[in-house]
Amino acid sequence: MKLIGLFDSPYVRRVAVSMRLQGFAFEHVALSVFRHIDEMRKINPLVKVPMLVLDNGEQLIESSFILDYLDGEVAPERRLIPASGAARRRIQQQCAIALIAAEKAVQAYYDTQLRPAEFTYQPWVERCVGQMHDAFALIEAQPEPALLAVLSGAAITQADITGAVALRFARYVHPAQFPADRYPRLEQLSSYCEALPAFLETPLE
Repeated sequence: MKLIGLFDSPYVRRVAVSMRLQGFAFEHVALSVFRHIDEMRKINPLVKVPMLVLDNGEQLIESSFILDYLDGEVAPERRLIPASGAARRRIQQQCAIALIAAEKAVQAYYDTQLRPAEFTYQPWVERCVGQMHDAFALIEAQPEPALLAVLSGAAITQADITGAVALRFARYVHPAQFPADRYPRLEQLSSYCEALPAFLETPLE
């Protein structure tokens, strides 16, 4: 399999980390949707990452769909999201919130770092930053078993991976927004996850 995209995308990184944790072998094709747009368009006319190219040539896009496919290819005990029930809904909901945080971090970054300053609309940037923090605050407020169970020896879930990846990305692109201890429980989760081999082998930078 081939995973296309850069690890500075939280969406690509969550897929790559998950694949490593689940034992999937893959070739990483490090193409940027900005710097390699012509080459990317030949592979994927939507110019969207991540893209997972299966061994039979089938092309999958959108990180949540890719992760759902991968979960269906492993033994039940290696799934990162349960197949059904309340635990599945809880983990999916945490992933959804973390993805909102990542999305808003991306939007604020694009508007402040990639768009010419004269075209930046500050109220929109402030709204995105506020929504990013609202999402992280919701995750931070999760009950102890729901957020930090992995620190007590429970199996890692997609909620842990996506939450850690989203926070790492947001802190990387908006460092001034994340003074020490703003989200102490999320930071604890992030520190634990970022020390795992699957994360270390998938660096953001």
